[in-house]
Amino acid sequence: MAANGLFASSGKHGGKESRIKRMPHGKPPFTLGKIKKAIQPHCFERSLLLSFSYVVYDLCISFLLCYIATTYFDLLPSPLSCVAWPTYWILQGSILTGVWVISHECGHHAFSDYRWVDDTVGLILHSALLVPYFSWKYSHRRHHSNTGSLERDEVFVPKPKSRIAWYSKYLNKPTRPSFKSWCHTSARLALIPSLQRFRSTL
Repeated sequence: MAANGLFASSGKHGGKESRIKRMPHGKPPFTLGKIKKAIQPHCFERSLLLSFSYVVYDLCISFLLCYIATTYFDLLPSPLSCVAWPTYWILQGSILTGVWVISHECGHHAFSDYRWVDDTVGLILHSALLVPYFSWKYSHRRHHSNTGSLERDEVFVPKPKSRIAWYSKYLNKPTRPSFKSWCHTSARLALIPSLQRFRSTL
């Protein structure tokens, strides 16, 4: 096996042929219905209480982070304040992404058994994040019903070859394994002195 996880083979185009052989090109021996039947029924049960607990949990963390930032960051000296605000942005962005994921599930009618509850919660959370809810819900449903279609999908549609710039093949080329191994080796060598100092303190 080669370093990049593919089977090595001889010949000029051996690597390309091995990739093609490993790619699925026919229909799988199972259907979506069979996959759903294999999953335990309780995995499809919606709990209104559990769903709202996630909303409350995320919003509490978000408000707590906002309170800490607006109350204490101005008291920090300048260098620490410059570090604190970007850290806050990353943490708050992560939490609010979780809030968006909850509203995303509302659009999929996975929040509760009541569609009006899903739409109400989704509309409130999406609006708080300045994202339109119902227009996104309809376009997103269309995306899921046409996933992988070059003609009907609305997002993640690859460009035709005629519209791809000539230099894109150089930008999209994956990193060679030799360069990866060189980076890993360099990182290990750089960490050896630090590890030795750490072990000596134990």
